[in-house]
Amino acid sequence: MPEAGLPVNVILVVLAAALLHAGWNALIRGAGDKGLYTLLLHACSGTLGGIGLIFLGLPDAASWPYILTSALLHTVYIAWLMRAYDGGQLAVSYTLMRGLPPLLVALLSAPLLDEPLGLGDWLGIAAICAGVLGIGLAGGLTPGRIIAHPASRAAMLNALIIAAYTLVDGMGARAAGNALAYACCLYLCEPLLILAWQYRRRGRPMLEHFRTHWRLGLAGALCSTTAYAAVLWAMTQAPVAMIAAMRESSVVFAVLIGSLWFKEGRLRQGLLAGSAVVLGIVLLRL
Repeated sequence: MPEAGLPVNVILVVLAAALLHAGWNALIRGAGDKGLYTLLLHACSGTLGGIGLIFLGLPDAASWPYILTSALLHTVYIAWLMRAYDGGQLAVSYTLMRGLPPLLVALLSAPLLDEPLGLGDWLGIAAICAGVLGIGLAGGLTPGRIIAHPASRAAMLNALIIAAYTLVDGMGARAAGNALAYACCLYLCEPLLILAWQYRRRGRPMLEHFRTHWRLGLAGALCSTTAYAAVLWAMTQAPVAMIAAMRESSVVFAVLIGSLWFKEGRLRQGLLAGSAVVLGIVLLRL
C-alpha cells in the first residue's frame, strides 16, 4: 500500500497533469462543434492507447474487471462532458465537475481502499474543494442561475461519475502491475460504445469532422492521455483521495485560460479562490 503523504516528485507530476487536463478541456470549450470534437479527442486517445499496448503488453488480468467498469463509467462521462460544455462557461462547468469528486472520494477511500485520512489531510482536501467551487462562482453567476442551466446540471451529474471512476481506477491501477499499461487499455476501451452510438446518429458528418480536424484531436488526446496516465501512476504512490484532490489544482489553470482566452469571469476573484487550492496542496504536503 502506498505510504501516506505526498512526495515532491508526486506533487510535480500531478501539477503537470493538472495543466494538461485544463488544456484539453479548454480545447473542447473552444471547439466549433464541442460534441464532435469531444468524440474526435477520445477516438485519438483510443488510437494512442492501442499503440501503447503494442509496446507495453496487457495489464495483469486482475485489473480487467476494473478496466471494463471504468470504461462504462467513462462512456457516461464523455456523454455528459459534451453536454456540460454546450453553452456553459468553461470556469463554471469545469469547476463543478472538479470541485465535488475529491470530497466523495475522500469519504469512500477509507472503507473501500483502507486509506483513512488524518485531520491535516481532510483540511487540505476541504481547502482545495472550497477553492475549486469558489473559482466557479467567481464569474458573478448566482448559485440559482448556475443550477438552473442545463450545462451546469450535466456538470454536477458528471461529478458523481468522476468520483466513481477515480475510485475504480485507483484500485485498478494498483492491481494492474503497470499503471501505464492499465491506462492504455482504458484509453482503448473507453470510447468504443459512445463512438459506435454517435456514428449511428451522425454518420458521415462525424467522419468528415474527424478527417478535417484530426491534428487538433491528436493534440487534445496527447494532453488527455498523458495527464491521466500521470495521475494513475501517482495513485500507486500515494493515497487516492489525496491525488484526487491535488489534481483539481487544474482549476487554477482553467480559470486563467477561461479569463485570458475566452474572456470569462473575473480573473481577480478566481485567483483569490485559487489561493485556497494552493493552501490545500501545502497542507497535503505537510
